[in-house]
Amino acid sequence: MTRDQRRMLLISYAYPPTGGGGVQRSVKFAKYLPRYDWRPTVLTAADPSVPVRDKDLSMELDPQTTVLRAKTLEPSYRTKQKLIATDDPSSISFKRWMKQCVRKAGMSLLQPDPQILWNPFAARLATQTLRQLPHDVVYVTGPPFSSFLLGRTLKRRFGLPLVLDFRDEWLLASQHFENHQRSGIAFRRQQVMLGKVLRAADAVVATTQASAEELAGQIQATGGRASVHCIYNGYDEDDLPALRPASNPSDRLRIVYTGTLWKLTDISPVVDALIQLAAADPDSASRIDLILAGRRTPHQDAIVAKLDATVVNVQRHDYLPHGQSLELAASADVLLLLLADEPGAERVVPAKLFEYLSLRKPILSVCGNGETASLIGQHGHSYRFSPDQTNRIAACLVTLLAERPVPSTGLDEDLSQFSRRRQTSQLAAVMDAVSR
Repeated sequence: MTRDQRRMLLISYAYPPTGGGGVQRSVKFAKYLPRYDWRPTVLTAADPSVPVRDKDLSMELDPQTTVLRAKTLEPSYRTKQKLIATDDPSSISFKRWMKQCVRKAGMSLLQPDPQILWNPFAARLATQTLRQLPHDVVYVTGPPFSSFLLGRTLKRRFGLPLVLDFRDEWLLASQHFENHQRSGIAFRRQQVMLGKVLRAADAVVATTQASAEELAGQIQATGGRASVHCIYNGYDEDDLPALRPASNPSDRLRIVYTGTLWKLTDISPVVDALIQLAAADPDSASRIDLILAGRRTPHQDAIVAKLDATVVNVQRHDYLPHGQSLELAASADVLLLLLADEPGAERVVPAKLFEYLSLRKPILSVCGNGETASLIGQHGHSYRFSPDQTNRIAACLVTLLAERPVPSTGLDEDLSQFSRRRQTSQLAAVMDAVSR
Protein backbone atom coordinates (compact mmCIF):
# COMPACT_ATOMS: atom_id res chain seq x y z
CA MET A 1 0.00 0.00 0.00
CA THR A 2 1.07 3.55 -0.65
CA ARG A 3 0.72 6.13 2.08
CA ASP A 4 -2.47 7.54 0.52
CA GLN A 5 -4.23 4.21 0.00
CA ARG A 6 -7.14 3.17 2.17
CA ARG A 7 -8.52 -0.29 2.84
CA MET A 8 -11.94 -1.70 2.09
CA LEU A 9 -13.36 -5.04 3.18
CA LEU A 10 -14.91 -6.40 -0.02
CA ILE A 11 -17.47 -9.08 0.88
CA SER A 12 -18.40 -11.30 -2.05
CA TYR A 13 -19.76 -14.76 -1.26
CA ALA A 14 -18.71 -15.99 -4.71
CA TYR A 15 -15.15 -15.30 -5.86
CA PRO A 16 -12.70 -17.24 -8.04
CA PRO A 17 -12.28 -20.13 -8.51
CA THR A 18 -16.07 -19.71 -8.62
CA GLY A 19 -17.26 -18.58 -12.06
CA GLY A 20 -20.23 -16.65 -13.39
CA GLY A 21 -21.21 -13.18 -14.50
CA GLY A 22 -21.75 -11.88 -10.97
CA VAL A 23 -18.24 -12.89 -9.93
CA GLN A 24 -16.69 -10.80 -12.69
CA ARG A 25 -17.97 -7.58 -11.10
CA SER A 26 -16.12 -8.27 -7.84
CA VAL A 27 -12.98 -9.46 -9.61
CA LYS A 28 -12.75 -6.40 -11.84
CA PHE A 29 -13.37 -4.00 -8.94
CA ALA A 30 -10.63 -5.71 -6.92
CA LYS A 31 -8.34 -5.57 -9.96
CA TYR A 32 -8.65 -1.83 -10.57
CA LEU A 33 -9.34 -0.34 -7.12
CA PRO A 34 -5.63 0.08 -6.21
CA ARG A 35 -5.37 2.53 -9.13
CA TYR A 36 -7.80 4.76 -7.25
CA ASP A 37 -6.06 4.54 -3.87
CA TRP A 38 -8.18 1.74 -2.43
CA ARG A 39 -6.71 -1.59 -1.38
CA PRO A 40 -9.35 -4.36 -1.08
CA THR A 41 -9.34 -7.20 1.41
CA VAL A 42 -11.67 -9.82 -0.06
CA LEU A 43 -13.87 -11.96 2.19
CA THR A 44 -15.44 -14.91 0.39
CA ALA A 45 -16.63 -18.46 0.96
CA ALA A 46 -14.06 -21.22 1.17
CA ASP A 47 -16.45 -23.89 -0.11
CA PRO A 48 -19.33 -22.04 -1.77
CA SER A 49 -22.41 -23.91 -2.92
CA VAL A 50 -22.20 -22.77 -6.54
CA PRO A 51 -22.72 -24.41 -9.95
CA VAL A 52 -19.59 -23.42 -11.90
CA ARG A 53 -15.89 -22.68 -11.65
CA ASP A 54 -13.74 -20.52 -13.92
CA LYS A 55 -9.97 -20.85 -14.21
CA ASP A 56 -9.79 -17.73 -16.37
CA LEU A 57 -11.10 -15.51 -13.59
CA SER A 58 -8.70 -17.15 -11.13
CA MET A 59 -5.80 -16.00 -13.30
CA GLU A 60 -6.90 -12.36 -12.87
CA LEU A 61 -6.44 -12.32 -9.11
CA ASP A 62 -3.77 -9.91 -7.88
CA PRO A 63 -1.32 -11.81 -5.63
CA GLN A 64 -1.04 -8.66 -3.51
CA THR A 65 -4.76 -8.75 -2.69
CA THR A 66 -5.56 -10.55 0.54
CA VAL A 67 -8.36 -13.09 0.06
CA LEU A 68 -9.97 -14.47 3.21
CA ARG A 69 -12.04 -17.63 2.86
CA ALA A 70 -14.58 -18.60 5.52
CA LYS A 71 -16.29 -21.99 5.48
CA THR A 72 -20.04 -22.50 5.16
CA LEU A 73 -22.40 -25.18 6.43
CA GLU A 74 -24.49 -25.16 3.27
CA PRO A 75 -25.25 -28.37 1.42
CA SER A 76 -23.59 -28.71 -1.97
CA TYR A 77 -25.17 -27.08 -5.01
CA ARG A 78 -25.94 -30.53 -6.39
CA THR A 79 -27.83 -31.43 -3.21
CA LYS A 80 -29.83 -28.20 -3.36
CA GLN A 81 -30.73 -28.90 -6.99
CA LYS A 82 -32.00 -32.35 -6.08
CA LEU A 83 -34.24 -30.82 -3.44
CA ILE A 84 -35.79 -28.29 -5.82
CA ALA A 85 -36.07 -30.69 -8.76
CA THR A 86 -39.64 -31.12 -9.97
CA ASP A 87 -41.00 -34.64 -9.54
CA ASP A 88 -43.81 -36.14 -11.55
CA PRO A 89 -46.88 -34.57 -9.89
CA SER A 90 -48.88 -37.73 -10.56
CA SER A 91 -46.50 -39.86 -8.52
CA ILE A 92 -47.24 -40.45 -4.86
CA SER A 93 -44.49 -41.81 -2.64
CA PHE A 94 -43.09 -41.39 0.85
CA LYS A 95 -39.74 -40.37 -0.64
CA ARG A 96 -41.34 -37.58 -2.66
CA TRP A 97 -43.34 -36.39 0.34
CA MET A 98 -40.23 -36.31 2.55
CA LYS A 99 -38.31 -34.46 -0.12
CA GLN A 100 -40.99 -31.77 -0.31
CA CYS A 101 -41.08 -31.46 3.49
CA VAL A 102 -37.31 -31.06 3.74
CA ARG A 103 -37.31 -28.51 0.94
CA LYS A 104 -40.10 -26.42 2.41
CA ALA A 105 -38.63 -26.54 5.92
CA GLY A 106 -35.17 -25.61 4.72
CA MET A 107 -36.34 -22.75 2.54
CA SER A 108 -38.59 -21.43 5.33
CA LEU A 109 -35.79 -21.45 7.89
CA LEU A 110 -32.92 -20.29 5.69
CA GLN A 111 -33.98 -16.72 5.05
CA PRO A 112 -33.33 -14.77 2.95
CA ASP A 113 -31.34 -17.53 1.21
CA PRO A 114 -29.38 -20.71 2.05
CA GLN A 115 -26.13 -18.72 2.07
CA ILE A 116 -27.14 -17.41 5.50
CA LEU A 117 -25.30 -20.52 6.75
CA TRP A 118 -22.06 -18.80 5.72
CA ASN A 119 -22.63 -15.69 7.81
CA PRO A 120 -21.52 -16.93 11.27
CA PHE A 121 -18.14 -18.08 10.01
CA ALA A 122 -17.72 -15.05 7.75
CA ALA A 123 -18.59 -12.70 10.63
CA ARG A 124 -16.01 -14.36 12.87
CA LEU A 125 -13.25 -14.09 10.27
CA ALA A 126 -14.21 -10.52 9.38
CA THR A 127 -14.20 -9.51 13.05
CA GLN A 128 -10.73 -10.98 13.57
CA THR A 129 -9.46 -9.17 10.47
CA LEU A 130 -10.96 -5.78 11.31
CA ARG A 131 -9.55 -5.96 14.85
CA GLN A 132 -6.08 -6.76 13.58
CA LEU A 133 -5.97 -4.32 10.67
CA PRO A 134 -7.94 -1.05 10.39
CA HIS A 135 -10.21 -0.70 7.36
CA ASP A 136 -12.08 2.35 6.12
CA VAL A 137 -15.18 0.90 4.41
CA VAL A 138 -17.19 -2.32 4.31
CA TYR A 139 -18.48 -3.06 0.79
CA VAL A 140 -20.90 -5.95 0.22
CA THR A 141 -22.16 -7.27 -3.10
CA GLY A 142 -25.26 -9.42 -3.45
CA PRO A 143 -26.92 -11.71 -4.18
CA PRO A 144 -26.79 -13.65 -1.98
CA PHE A 145 -28.68 -11.03 -0.01
CA SER A 146 -27.85 -12.67 3.31
CA SER A 147 -24.42 -11.06 2.86
CA PHE A 148 -26.08 -7.67 3.34
CA LEU A 149 -27.12 -8.82 6.82
CA LEU A 150 -23.48 -9.63 7.48
CA GLY A 151 -22.51 -6.14 6.35
CA ARG A 152 -25.08 -4.64 8.73
CA THR A 153 -23.64 -6.67 11.60
CA LEU A 154 -20.12 -5.40 10.88
CA LYS A 155 -21.37 -1.83 10.55
CA ARG A 156 -22.96 -2.01 14.02
CA ARG A 157 -19.91 -3.74 15.51
CA PHE A 158 -17.19 -1.46 14.13
CA GLY A 159 -18.98 1.71 13.03
CA LEU A 160 -17.50 1.56 9.54
CA PRO A 161 -19.31 3.07 6.53
CA LEU A 162 -21.35 0.43 4.70
CA VAL A 163 -21.74 0.29 0.91
CA LEU A 164 -24.25 -2.21 -0.51
CA ASP A 165 -23.96 -3.27 -4.15
CA PHE A 166 -27.25 -4.68 -5.50
CA ARG A 167 -26.31 -6.71 -8.56
CA ASP A 168 -30.01 -7.63 -8.63
CA GLU A 169 -33.01 -6.14 -6.88
CA TRP A 170 -33.66 -8.15 -3.73
CA LEU A 171 -37.45 -8.45 -3.89
CA LEU A 172 -37.52 -8.94 -7.66
CA ALA A 173 -34.88 -11.65 -7.49
CA SER A 174 -36.77 -13.45 -4.71
CA GLN A 175 -39.68 -13.94 -7.09
CA HIS A 176 -37.57 -15.62 -9.78
CA PHE A 177 -34.36 -17.13 -8.39
CA GLU A 178 -34.00 -20.83 -7.78
CA ASN A 179 -33.61 -21.90 -4.13
CA HIS A 180 -35.83 -19.04 -2.95
CA GLN A 181 -38.95 -19.35 -0.82
CA ARG A 182 -41.82 -17.51 -2.49
CA SER A 183 -44.55 -17.72 0.15
CA GLY A 184 -46.21 -14.57 1.44
CA ILE A 185 -44.65 -15.02 4.90
CA ALA A 186 -41.15 -15.40 3.46
CA PHE A 187 -41.63 -12.37 1.22
CA ARG A 188 -42.72 -10.22 4.17
CA ARG A 189 -39.75 -11.40 6.21
CA GLN A 190 -37.45 -10.40 3.39
CA GLN A 191 -39.11 -7.01 3.14
CA VAL A 192 -38.28 -6.46 6.83
CA MET A 193 -34.67 -7.59 6.27
CA LEU A 194 -34.34 -5.31 3.27
CA GLY A 195 -35.57 -2.36 5.30
CA LYS A 196 -33.00 -3.03 8.03
CA VAL A 197 -30.03 -3.19 5.67
CA LEU A 198 -31.15 -0.11 3.76
CA ARG A 199 -31.39 1.87 6.99
CA ALA A 200 -27.90 0.73 7.96
CA ALA A 201 -26.29 1.56 4.60
CA ASP A 202 -24.33 4.75 3.93
CA ALA A 203 -24.41 4.22 0.17
CA VAL A 204 -26.29 1.89 -2.15
CA VAL A 205 -25.17 0.92 -5.65
CA ALA A 206 -27.43 -0.51 -8.37
CA THR A 207 -26.57 -1.87 -11.80
CA THR A 208 -29.27 0.07 -13.69
CA GLN A 209 -30.70 3.56 -13.47
CA ALA A 210 -34.21 2.19 -13.00
CA SER A 211 -33.10 -0.07 -10.15
CA ALA A 212 -31.35 2.89 -8.53
CA GLU A 213 -34.62 4.84 -8.63
CA GLU A 214 -36.50 1.86 -7.19
CA LEU A 215 -33.98 1.54 -4.36
CA ALA A 216 -34.11 5.27 -3.67
CA GLY A 217 -37.85 4.95 -3.12
CA GLN A 218 -37.37 1.98 -0.82
CA ILE A 219 -34.72 3.84 1.20
CA GLN A 220 -37.02 6.81 1.64
CA ALA A 221 -39.89 4.53 2.70
CA THR A 222 -37.74 2.82 5.34
CA GLY A 223 -36.28 6.02 6.74
CA GLY A 224 -32.77 5.41 5.48
CA ARG A 225 -30.31 8.09 4.46
CA ALA A 226 -28.05 6.22 2.06
CA SER A 227 -26.95 7.89 -1.14
CA VAL A 228 -27.90 5.93 -4.27
CA HIS A 229 -25.71 5.39 -7.32
CA CYS A 230 -25.91 3.50 -10.62
CA ILE A 231 -22.75 1.68 -11.69
CA TYR A 232 -23.49 -0.52 -14.68
CA ASN A 233 -21.83 -3.83 -15.36
CA GLY A 234 -19.31 -3.54 -18.15
CA TYR A 235 -16.43 -4.88 -20.19
CA ASP A 236 -12.70 -5.03 -19.53
CA GLU A 237 -10.46 -3.71 -22.29
CA ASP A 238 -7.81 -6.22 -21.23
CA ASP A 239 -10.10 -9.08 -22.28
CA LEU A 240 -10.57 -7.89 -25.86
CA PRO A 241 -7.24 -7.47 -27.75
CA ALA A 242 -6.59 -11.19 -28.30
CA LEU A 243 -10.03 -11.86 -29.79
CA ARG A 244 -10.05 -12.58 -33.51
CA PRO A 245 -12.88 -11.49 -35.82
CA ALA A 246 -15.15 -14.16 -37.24
CA SER A 247 -14.55 -15.60 -40.70
CA ASN A 248 -17.69 -17.66 -41.16
CA PRO A 249 -19.03 -19.19 -44.40
CA SER A 250 -20.94 -16.57 -46.34
CA ASP A 251 -23.95 -18.84 -46.83
CA ARG A 252 -24.55 -19.50 -43.11
CA LEU A 253 -25.73 -17.37 -40.21
CA ARG A 254 -24.02 -17.95 -36.88
CA ILE A 255 -26.09 -16.81 -33.87
CA VAL A 256 -24.41 -17.02 -30.46
CA TYR A 257 -25.93 -16.75 -27.00
CA THR A 258 -23.70 -16.79 -23.92
CA GLY A 259 -25.12 -16.94 -20.42
CA THR A 260 -27.73 -18.73 -18.36
CA LEU A 261 -31.09 -19.70 -19.82
CA TRP A 262 -33.77 -19.50 -17.14
CA LYS A 263 -37.08 -17.82 -16.40
CA LEU A 264 -35.88 -14.24 -17.06
CA THR A 265 -33.95 -15.23 -20.20
CA ASP A 266 -36.56 -17.45 -21.80
CA ILE A 267 -35.51 -18.64 -25.25
CA SER A 268 -39.04 -19.73 -26.28
CA PRO A 269 -39.63 -16.83 -28.71
CA VAL A 270 -36.50 -17.64 -30.71
CA VAL A 271 -37.16 -21.38 -30.71
CA ASP A 272 -40.73 -20.81 -31.90
CA ALA A 273 -39.48 -18.49 -34.65
CA LEU A 274 -36.94 -21.07 -35.81
CA ILE A 275 -39.55 -23.84 -35.83
CA GLN A 276 -41.83 -21.60 -37.87
CA LEU A 277 -39.02 -20.79 -40.31
CA ALA A 278 -38.05 -24.46 -40.63
CA ALA A 279 -41.60 -25.33 -41.62
CA ALA A 280 -42.01 -22.47 -44.11
CA ASP A 281 -38.48 -22.26 -45.54
CA PRO A 282 -36.38 -25.32 -44.63
CA ASP A 283 -33.52 -24.25 -46.91
CA SER A 284 -33.03 -21.01 -44.98
CA ALA A 285 -33.44 -22.69 -41.60
CA SER A 286 -30.84 -25.31 -42.51
CA ARG A 287 -28.26 -22.52 -42.92
CA ILE A 288 -28.66 -21.20 -39.38
CA ASP A 289 -26.27 -22.19 -36.59
CA LEU A 290 -27.58 -21.49 -33.10
CA ILE A 291 -24.78 -21.77 -30.51
CA LEU A 292 -25.68 -21.71 -26.82
CA ALA A 293 -23.08 -21.52 -24.07
CA GLY A 294 -24.00 -21.51 -20.39
CA ARG A 295 -26.18 -23.14 -17.80
CA ARG A 296 -29.76 -24.04 -18.74
CA THR A 297 -32.61 -24.93 -16.45
CA PRO A 298 -34.34 -28.23 -17.26
CA HIS A 299 -37.35 -26.30 -18.56
CA GLN A 300 -35.20 -24.25 -20.95
CA ASP A 301 -33.33 -27.38 -22.04
CA ALA A 302 -36.65 -28.96 -22.98
CA ILE A 303 -37.56 -25.88 -25.04
CA VAL A 304 -34.24 -25.97 -26.92
CA ALA A 305 -34.71 -29.70 -27.54
CA LYS A 306 -37.70 -28.90 -29.77
CA LEU A 307 -35.21 -27.74 -32.40
CA ASP A 308 -33.67 -31.21 -32.63
CA ALA A 309 -36.59 -32.25 -34.81
CA THR A 310 -35.86 -29.43 -37.29
CA VAL A 311 -33.09 -28.70 -39.78
CA VAL A 312 -31.65 -25.94 -37.58
CA ASN A 313 -28.11 -26.69 -36.39
CA VAL A 314 -28.02 -26.28 -32.61
CA GLN A 315 -24.76 -26.48 -30.68
CA ARG A 316 -24.92 -26.65 -26.89
CA HIS A 317 -22.11 -25.89 -24.48
CA ASP A 318 -22.20 -25.88 -20.72
CA TYR A 319 -20.66 -22.97 -18.82
CA LEU A 320 -17.41 -21.92 -20.48
CA PRO A 321 -14.51 -20.08 -18.81
CA HIS A 322 -14.78 -16.35 -19.39
CA GLY A 323 -12.08 -16.21 -22.07
CA GLN A 324 -13.61 -19.05 -24.08
CA SER A 325 -17.05 -17.50 -23.77
CA LEU A 326 -15.76 -14.22 -25.18
CA GLU A 327 -14.01 -16.02 -28.04
CA LEU A 328 -17.25 -17.79 -28.88
CA ALA A 329 -19.15 -14.50 -28.84
CA ALA A 330 -16.50 -12.91 -31.07
CA SER A 331 -17.07 -15.70 -33.62
CA ALA A 332 -20.73 -14.76 -34.06
CA ASP A 333 -22.37 -13.06 -36.98
CA VAL A 334 -25.15 -11.97 -34.63
CA LEU A 335 -25.30 -12.05 -30.84
CA LEU A 336 -28.52 -13.08 -29.11
CA LEU A 337 -29.80 -11.19 -26.07
CA LEU A 338 -32.85 -12.42 -24.16
CA LEU A 339 -34.95 -10.81 -21.44
CA ALA A 340 -38.43 -12.09 -20.63
CA ASP A 341 -41.27 -9.61 -20.40
CA GLU A 342 -41.88 -10.24 -16.68
CA PRO A 343 -42.95 -7.56 -14.17
CA GLY A 344 -39.83 -5.69 -13.05
CA ALA A 345 -37.74 -6.91 -15.98
CA GLU A 346 -37.88 -3.41 -17.47
CA ARG A 347 -35.37 -2.45 -14.74
CA VAL A 348 -32.99 -5.30 -15.57
CA VAL A 349 -29.96 -5.10 -17.87
CA PRO A 350 -28.18 -8.43 -18.55
CA ALA A 351 -24.51 -8.11 -17.65
CA LYS A 352 -23.42 -9.67 -20.94
CA LEU A 353 -24.86 -6.71 -22.91
CA PHE A 354 -21.76 -4.59 -22.33
CA GLU A 355 -19.36 -7.23 -23.61
CA TYR A 356 -21.69 -7.73 -26.58
CA LEU A 357 -21.45 -4.00 -27.31
CA SER A 358 -17.67 -4.03 -26.96
CA LEU A 359 -17.45 -6.75 -29.64
CA ARG A 360 -19.17 -4.39 -32.15
CA LYS A 361 -21.53 -7.10 -33.34
CA PRO A 362 -25.17 -6.74 -34.38
CA ILE A 363 -27.47 -7.86 -31.57
CA LEU A 364 -30.72 -9.77 -32.00
CA SER A 365 -32.50 -8.73 -28.82
CA VAL A 366 -35.77 -10.21 -27.64
CA CYS A 367 -37.00 -8.05 -24.79
CA GLY A 368 -39.78 -5.69 -23.79
CA ASN A 369 -39.54 -1.95 -23.30
CA GLY A 370 -37.20 -0.85 -20.54
CA GLU A 371 -33.60 0.02 -19.77
CA THR A 372 -32.10 -2.83 -21.80
CA ALA A 373 -33.97 -1.75 -24.92
CA SER A 374 -32.97 1.87 -24.30
CA LEU A 375 -29.26 1.08 -23.91
CA ILE A 376 -29.16 -1.05 -27.04
CA GLY A 377 -30.96 1.66 -28.98
CA GLN A 378 -28.43 4.25 -27.88
CA HIS A 379 -25.23 2.28 -28.23
CA GLY A 380 -25.65 -0.77 -30.43
CA HIS A 381 -26.98 -1.99 -33.76
CA SER A 382 -29.92 -4.13 -32.74
CA TYR A 383 -32.76 -6.02 -34.29
CA ARG A 384 -35.17 -5.76 -31.38
CA PHE A 385 -38.44 -7.58 -30.92
CA SER A 386 -40.78 -8.17 -28.03
CA PRO A 387 -41.17 -11.81 -26.92
CA ASP A 388 -44.60 -12.11 -28.58
CA GLN A 389 -43.34 -11.15 -32.06
CA THR A 390 -42.45 -14.64 -33.28
CA ASN A 391 -43.39 -13.91 -36.88
CA ARG A 392 -41.18 -10.84 -37.02
CA ILE A 393 -38.24 -12.71 -35.47
CA ALA A 394 -38.54 -15.40 -38.15
CA ALA A 395 -38.65 -12.74 -40.88
CA CYS A 396 -35.60 -11.03 -39.39
CA LEU A 397 -33.64 -14.28 -39.56
CA VAL A 398 -34.37 -14.51 -43.29
CA THR A 399 -33.20 -10.90 -43.71
CA LEU A 400 -29.99 -11.60 -41.82
CA LEU A 401 -29.28 -14.60 -44.02
CA ALA A 402 -29.75 -12.44 -47.10
CA GLU A 403 -27.34 -9.80 -45.71
CA ARG A 404 -24.51 -12.25 -45.12
CA PRO A 405 -21.79 -11.47 -44.28
CA VAL A 406 -23.24 -9.32 -41.51
CA PRO A 407 -20.94 -6.30 -41.04
CA SER A 408 -19.47 -5.16 -37.74
CA THR A 409 -21.10 -2.06 -36.27
CA GLY A 410 -20.29 1.00 -34.22
CA LEU A 411 -16.55 0.75 -34.73
CA ASP A 412 -15.98 4.41 -33.94
CA GLU A 413 -18.38 4.67 -31.01
CA ASP A 414 -16.88 5.51 -27.63
CA LEU A 415 -18.04 2.90 -25.11
CA SER A 416 -15.53 3.82 -22.42
CA GLN A 417 -18.30 4.76 -19.99
CA PHE A 418 -18.94 1.02 -19.68
CA SER A 419 -15.30 0.03 -19.14
CA ARG A 420 -14.49 -1.75 -15.89
CA ARG A 421 -11.78 0.83 -15.15
CA ARG A 422 -14.21 3.74 -15.46
CA GLN A 423 -16.78 1.94 -13.32
CA THR A 424 -14.18 1.22 -10.66
CA SER A 425 -13.38 4.92 -10.51
CA GLN A 426 -17.09 5.53 -9.87
CA LEU A 427 -17.07 3.03 -7.00
CA ALA A 428 -13.92 4.63 -5.56
CA ALA A 429 -15.68 8.01 -5.63
CA VAL A 430 -18.61 6.54 -3.69
CA MET A 431 -16.26 5.15 -1.04
CA ASP A 432 -14.32 8.40 -0.89
CA ALA A 433 -17.57 10.21 -0.09
CA VAL A 434 -18.77 7.87 2.68
CA SER A 435 -15.36 7.56 4.36
CA ARG A 436 -14.63 11.29 4.80
